[in-house]
Amino acid sequence: MYGHIASPYLHTRVSLMSRRLATPALIEKAIETPLAELAPVLAAVGAEALAAEPSEELPRSLEQRRLSRLLNDILILARAQHGEHRDFLLYWTHSLELFNLKAILRGRLDGENAARVRDRLLDMGPFAALPVDALLRADSEAEVLRLLEATPFAEFAAQARRVLAERRDPFFIDTALDRRFYSGLAKRAAKIHTSDAVSFRRLMASLIDGLNFMWLARYRLVYRLPPPETWYLLIPAGYDLPARHLKRLTAAEDLATLIASTPRPLGPLLTGADSIEEAGRRIELDLRNIARGIIRRSVSGFVRSFCYLLLRSQDLITLRGVVKAKQLGLSPDVVRTGLLRHVRPEEAGRV
Repeated sequence: MYGHIASPYLHTRVSLMSRRLATPALIEKAIETPLAELAPVLAAVGAEALAAEPSEELPRSLEQRRLSRLLNDILILARAQHGEHRDFLLYWTHSLELFNLKAILRGRLDGENAARVRDRLLDMGPFAALPVDALLRADSEAEVLRLLEATPFAEFAAQARRVLAERRDPFFIDTALDRRFYSGLAKRAAKIHTSDAVSFRRLMASLIDGLNFMWLARYRLVYRLPPPETWYLLIPAGYDLPARHLKRLTAAEDLATLIASTPRPLGPLLTGADSIEEAGRRIELDLRNIARGIIRRSVSGFVRSFCYLLLRSQDLITLRGVVKAKQLGLSPDVVRTGLLRHVRPEEAGRV
């Protein structure tokens, strides 16, 4: 089925784990099911912990429970990888720990008590790369960034230092760190050797181009940032939406103009979208379809693993949203509408 298989174990693991990916029917069922009866529904995709009552074994934080499910899957698949493939998956995992880094930097800027900041941080388990205790004890922003230089987040420290020198704004720190992460991911992807380079390139193009489009649309049309500032915050990766074209797109003053000026394959995909949220929904759905197709057909265990983790991550984000909405007492119609409309810039195009 998969042609030459270098790692039968890895292919088998991905195939078995992919059975837990959420279908639209399951998500719809979760939306319609009362919170008290939701755990058995989520058990079908190994996410029942999201709807369970907190206990000594189960974290109180819904976000921590979501993260723990995903980290467990990453651990299983990373152990079966070697060399650059394993390094790529571990780098991608840093995106999950960026939440902690941003929280620490924001807390520093706002003068928050270290204990309050710590309460918001997520436990990365065996993937923890940040020296959290030392960062929280640091007596200045300069000390925080110096400590980062001895971690896998060294390149993020350099980015944060430049932004802090120009402005002390958490928004620009967050966006700069996101840009640095995805720039690093694209650079690493360009050096990957795989038995299915075509599929991997298509996946990365959809991921990076989708993010760039959504970030550009948000920064220009919602936050009204000027073109040069918008350009600076985008990912400089040369896929189907290359840097020279991105620079031209920053001049767009409305969504229709932006979409009409966007080249294939993204432009035609978004034709007729009447809101940034609708554009994000189409981008996300397209990436999901690409990833699902690769899982079914690819001969590369590495590429299939990455596709699974992207899909699993978005599934858990969606199901977390369903549980949270039910905890707030929202009706199924409101939950359904919210899931369609709520596409954050850092999650648009990312599954």
